[in-house]
Amino acid sequence: MNTFTTLVRKGSLGLLLLVGLAIFERTPLEAQEPHKLIVPFSPIGGSTVPFWIATDERLFQKYGLEVTPLFVGGSSAIVQSMAAKQYDIGLIGGGGVVLNRFAGGDLITIGAHGGVLSSDCFAKPEIKTIADLRGKNVAVTRFGTTTHFSALAMLRLGNMRPNDVAFVQAGGVAESLAALVSKRVDCAILGYPSSQYALQAGFKQLTTLGKTEYGLFPNVAIGTRESWLRTPRNRELAVNFLRAFSEGLALAKKDAGLNKKVMRKYARLNDDAVLQASFEFFKEQFPPTLRVDERGYANLLRYLDHPKSAGANPKEFFDNSLIDEILR
Repeated sequence: MNTFTTLVRKGSLGLLLLVGLAIFERTPLEAQEPHKLIVPFSPIGGSTVPFWIATDERLFQKYGLEVTPLFVGGSSAIVQSMAAKQYDIGLIGGGGVVLNRFAGGDLITIGAHGGVLSSDCFAKPEIKTIADLRGKNVAVTRFGTTTHFSALAMLRLGNMRPNDVAFVQAGGVAESLAALVSKRVDCAILGYPSSQYALQAGFKQLTTLGKTEYGLFPNVAIGTRESWLRTPRNRELAVNFLRAFSEGLALAKKDAGLNKKVMRKYARLNDDAVLQASFEFFKEQFPPTLRVDERGYANLLRYLDHPKSAGANPKEFFDNSLIDEILR
């Protein structure tokens, strides 16, 4: 008589099933150990709130990820480090993806929580129009960042060329604001909440780019390398990252208290009026999903001063299949 027959005859089939489960069940380490990711981001501002919420509310852990946020001043620096395989997923400006691919890289946008330009030009009071900027200094974080592309869009809007002004790379949004306040530059490209401090200091908002024909733009994007994404395991990690981020996005749009909480922590702000203004602004700016709008990349290519822009297909720079998988 074999062991199985003996157990069945003794009424111990339940015990046998438990034994079987114990044999085939993964170990606690395999079942519970999250996959660790260091995710670089920029800027320190309202556009990053969904990521901060997903981190602090442990939404990434819910999907088996342990994410460590890392601030890097300017998305162009993030693009360089991702291209060097230092990081697998990062928060970058869509313009950085385009420039990377034009240079032979394989960065791809897999989600976007900012599809409209949210950075604008804030200038000295005596500067009344875009045309008044001719020959003046314009502070951006770094070349190739969203602030740089916002400045290019502004110049295109004013029928001016990039060499009509002198760009100053400040290194970060806070540094751009400091350069403006100290009057080392004539204007600066700023987003919330830095823009509110510029207004309080008496500077003039020169543009509202999000309401112009150039407004559609992959302003804040989630990027990775196509080569990394081809591995089924990595694709699964990316999908889970987007699931958690999507939940953070939904909370950022509707939960003012949570929005302000992470802004106080990461942006070190305590001015409730500024925090509320930032929440109200991005509540309307944030899209309902992370799906990338092709029109944003088409718009970007229109005014990007690059020899490859004219013949480029906007679809080369993003992949919505991961988001579509989640939405299904």
